[in-house]
Amino acid sequence: MGLNRFKPFFLGLGILVIAGGVTFAMIALKPNAGKEETTKPPLVVRTVAATLKEQLVFSNFQGEVRAKTDIELVTQVTGKVMSVSGKFTEGGEFKAGETLLQIDDSDYQVALKSAQASVASAQVDVDIEIATAATSMKEWQYLQRRPISEANPLRLNKPQIDRAKARFDAAMAELAAANLNYNRTKISAPFDGRIMTKSAELGQFMSRGSSVGRVFATDAMEVRIAMTGVQINELGLHLGYSAQKQGSAGIPAKVSTQFGNQQLVWLGHVKSVDASVDSTTRLFFATVVVPSPFQYESHDRGYTPLVPGLFVDVQVTSTAKVVGLEVPRTALRNGNQVYIYDNEQLRLKTVKPIYTSIDVVIVSDSNGQASQLAAGELVITSPVPGAYDGMQIKLPEESVVNTIVEPEAPIEQESEPESNPDNDLEPDQLELEEAVSPKKSAEPISEESDMQQS
Repeated sequence: MGLNRFKPFFLGLGILVIAGGVTFAMIALKPNAGKEETTKPPLVVRTVAATLKEQLVFSNFQGEVRAKTDIELVTQVTGKVMSVSGKFTEGGEFKAGETLLQIDDSDYQVALKSAQASVASAQVDVDIEIATAATSMKEWQYLQRRPISEANPLRLNKPQIDRAKARFDAAMAELAAANLNYNRTKISAPFDGRIMTKSAELGQFMSRGSSVGRVFATDAMEVRIAMTGVQINELGLHLGYSAQKQGSAGIPAKVSTQFGNQQLVWLGHVKSVDASVDSTTRLFFATVVVPSPFQYESHDRGYTPLVPGLFVDVQVTSTAKVVGLEVPRTALRNGNQVYIYDNEQLRLKTVKPIYTSIDVVIVSDSNGQASQLAAGELVITSPVPGAYDGMQIKLPEESVVNTIVEPEAPIEQESEPESNPDNDLEPDQLELEEAVSPKKSAEPISEESDMQQS
């Protein structure tokens, strides 16, 4: 009974031992599978030879046109608008000092005449005091018989003369103020320009400081463009650049836009580069000036001037040429690397870009300290996934693309008469064939002839 109780245990243990032995035998007797080495075929790449290039650097920007001088016209006196010039309308052209609006000047004419009268009266007072002083001086000399230096200034009427002259100066100041207010009734601008907006009409009462419109000068237009630090270096500029300080006209710039079905172009220059960084965009801003954008308008009816608010493209060209190796833009990897084809192997080389455009990149040649590329080397332009130095690559097989092989003209042979297959047989074969095959009658035998013979 005691052994029967442990029988299931020994049975399970035996099964485990047998299973372990079988498993071990299967692992030990497992055939050793050899590793199959697979080799990837070389990657086919496209290449372009690096060429030495010398060219002017240009960069493209966009911006909005604004007037170099843009002011708001305000009244400096109070009154009713008595007259309005026909040029005082949106888009109207005016000259410097030309009257655009006339404020009622009746009160200012009265004030001017009153000031003129005060000046005349003050002048008379001065003359009287001077004459009185001369009389007092003579009396002192003849009656007192003492030197003039010992006389009391009040006795010689000197304070009275000073007071009369002060009153005369005050009257002259009032006259100048009255004359100034009278002239301010004529509203004008100190430059040649155009009307942008107007906010005053005939008969409208205007108080001092009221706006009558907005005008801008037509002598020059400006375009503000955003630049990066790389573009500033490529164009040879620097922060705080000023063409006036440099004593030059500035770096050339071409301003263009598409207006209707016409491509309009104006020439200008970079006037300055801001000496600060925009805190929002972290970009640098430069100012491009286009002088005299309206100068040809009166001579050429088809000429379109550069006006404020127009959105334009700006192309800035450097004054100095850059010299380096030109490669396609797609050949630049990681900003400063290129892949080179070298005897069916890929080589990584570090370069220093000195100019970048949409299509090409110019890097310093192998003589530079930060470049390992030389002229004539084949630069890879196609994508290379998982590139590493020494990677196996190859060029595409040469195929004749532009060569067209014309078919050869058939050789003309003399026509020969068709041969009878019977004639091609040998004489012996011909006799044998005639003997075996039945002779053919030249004409068919009709049934009617057979019946007659019977």
